Amino acid sequence: MRSVFFPRLVNGPFGDPALHVRLAHRGEALLFDCGDLHALPPGALIKTRLVFLSHAHIDHLAGFDLLLRTFLARDIDLLLYGPKGLAAQIAARLQSYTWNLVEGYPFVLKVREWLGNSIREVVFPAAEAFRPRSERLLPCHDGLLYQNPWYQVRTVRLAHGNIDSLAFSLEEPIHIAIHKDALHRHGFHPGPWLGHFKDLVFRGTDPDVAVSVPLDGGRTRKLSLGWLRAHIASTEPGMKIVYVTDCSPVYGNFRRILQLAQNVHLLAIEAMFAHRDLDRARQRNHLTAWQAGRLARMAGVGRLKVFHHSPRYQRCPEELEQEAWAAFRGAAAPRQKPDLSE
Repeated sequence: MRSVFFPRLVNGPFGDPALHVRLAHRGEALLFDCGDLHALPPGALIKTRLVFLSHAHIDHLAGFDLLLRTFLARDIDLLLYGPKGLAAQIAARLQSYTWNLVEGYPFVLKVREWLGNSIREVVFPAAEAFRPRSERLLPCHDGLLYQNPWYQVRTVRLAHGNIDSLAFSLEEPIHIAIHKDALHRHGFHPGPWLGHFKDLVFRGTDPDVAVSVPLDGGRTRKLSLGWLRAHIASTEPGMKIVYVTDCSPVYGNFRRILQLAQNVHLLAIEAMFAHRDLDRARQRNHLTAWQAGRLARMAGVGRLKVFHHSPRYQRCPEELEQEAWAAFRGAAAPRQKPDLSE
């Protein structure tokens, strides 16, 4: 399957959490968490249209100001999703600045808090000094935060000590594969029309709709969408990425992660501590590397990416990744260090 999602861990495994996902052929990108974003090239940052925030700890939100500055004078609506209470936190952040020179700026920030069965949206227009302009409730079923013909994003609530931390899945509803041999056999010239063809299929367009197809000789031919779908393409279940960070190592979280990550193509999951430091992981409400790898194995994921490592392991930077991969391949849990605190 050719990838349609191109994920990049912005700051590496020891830096602030921020997963940037470029969407193939769409000219846009998504961000999962918003830690320090200075390592992200401006050309990549400006493509961001949706931000999904697990929670508002500073290492997950420190890049917000750079994102805001990048979009400030642009005619763009930026959607920021996160847990209950996020709108008030963003409002406080926005009102810490002076906005006397933004009259006429078209940029609009929309903050959407997930409340479980609904989403609370608060709109902050730049031209009005980011004072909240409107508020409304949007329906939300089964954690579905956002959906368009090309992808959808769901969330589940995880416990991070005494606060909520959201995990997210990014999923392509169906994957459309173009058969190059079929293009060649029919004399069809590849090009931008194939993107248009895919968009029509994603939208569920009437199969009798005519599509202009360029031929190798320079001419064009009109063929029905249904005929093209049957002769040059095939469909299969779409790609899926799951992002998990900052959660306590408890059964309820494990169960929700396994449900969300079942058979995904990529699981990006925190691995803050080595399993020998499980007591510390429990105190700090984070996963160990072995737990991350074990969850990936149990969920049957295709690829595993661990991140959000504690700086205490920087002297052996590969240790946590190696432990996670060992668990992913089926290794038993490493022995824990004895707890000498009692």
